Amino acid sequence: MNNDKSDIYITVKTKKGKENMHIDHFTRWMCLMEAIDVVDQKCAEWGKDIEEIDWVKPIAFQKYINERFHSMKHDVKTEVELGMFN
Repeated sequence: MNNDKSDIYITVKTKKGKENMHIDHFTRWMCLMEAIDVVDQKCAEWGKDIEEIDWVKPIAFQKYINERFHSMKHDVKTEVELGMFN
């Protein structure tokens, strides 16, 4: 991870090794993961199995990512500053 606050990179361990992601790229992935978790929680509330739902609403996911991006980026920066990422 680079400590220059204007150009933050986060190292992510993958099956193929390590990948350095720019904070914006990493933040978008985190927003997508959170959006999927929201859908999963709603399915549980409604008693639906997420595996049985045969629709995907990519525009809704993109809207969620766009709306959540700046606050999620702030959260990620805070965690980087606290040393939560190596």
